[in-house]
Amino acid sequence: MLAAFGLTELEERVYLELVSGQPGTASELARRLAVSANEVDRAVRTLERPGLVHTVDGRAEAASPDLAIDSLMMQRMRELQEARIGLRDWLQRQRATDPLDQGIHMVVGGSAINRTFDQFLRGAQDEVLGFDRPPYTAEFHENPTELDLLSRGVRFRVVYDRRALERPNASSHIGALVAAGEQARVALDVPGKLAVADRRVALLSFPGRSGTIEPWALVVRGATWVDVLVAFFTEVWERATPLRLSPTTDAIDDVDRWSLPTATDRQILSLLMTGLPDKAVASQLGMSLRTVQRRLRQLMDVTGSATRMQLGWFVARNDWL
Repeated sequence: MLAAFGLTELEERVYLELVSGQPGTASELARRLAVSANEVDRAVRTLERPGLVHTVDGRAEAASPDLAIDSLMMQRMRELQEARIGLRDWLQRQRATDPLDQGIHMVVGGSAINRTFDQFLRGAQDEVLGFDRPPYTAEFHENPTELDLLSRGVRFRVVYDRRALERPNASSHIGALVAAGEQARVALDVPGKLAVADRRVALLSFPGRSGTIEPWALVVRGATWVDVLVAFFTEVWERATPLRLSPTTDAIDDVDRWSLPTATDRQILSLLMTGLPDKAVASQLGMSLRTVQRRLRQLMDVTGSATRMQLGWFVARNDWL
């Protein structure tokens, strides 16, 4: 119960015995707790330092628990803060010894990479930049860490490879992240898997090959290397197409054919602009192929577009995406 405050099991037993029982000498407490008097004596001396116990005429007495625990908690918080400051100073001194402020280490295996990536995300405070592309080792799953960070104001900008949108349920999965605040774009051929946190640390992931080599990743720290990766991300981001995949309940029927563009229109157009065929768009949005094609025909009629290329030009000129 009191281990979180830095007390050992014996120190906790001695304190609780004094709180619930009577004051006693080291020998008396040793008999009550079935341990040696020397062990009790050491525990009492430790408990005296934060004020949990005080000794009068050789007899130990417990301080009032409400005041004593508050005092112990404050002391523990001060110790943790001092340790945090000391560790930060040590890291800064270590980095100062390297003129490039660089550091790279390897992580091997899918499970190890997933744990590293989760820890990597949890350390972000301002912004996460990312590339997402096949191959994948598992089906889509919820990413509570990203959702939590988005809710706390951490910005996410992610470029998805077009092939990522061909996975089952990709639209709903990415759409949930976009609805939570992620800025998403898609590119024809994303060069690799990348994540950059706060422009100070990056994670580069590489697939295994030939079924014999496990997937592996590099954790990269230091301005020299990370700045290059950020510049690389920015170049791809600026050329990528925005994704509009926020969940919607819009129905597509003749009633709303002249109300343009609806949220569903943006979803259809966003996926089409990535180069997905009509059938794949319909599958991602849970619609029939006929419904998607009918809505596109309506959009072309309303915008006066004779071809889909003209529709795409109209969409870009009028900032529909």
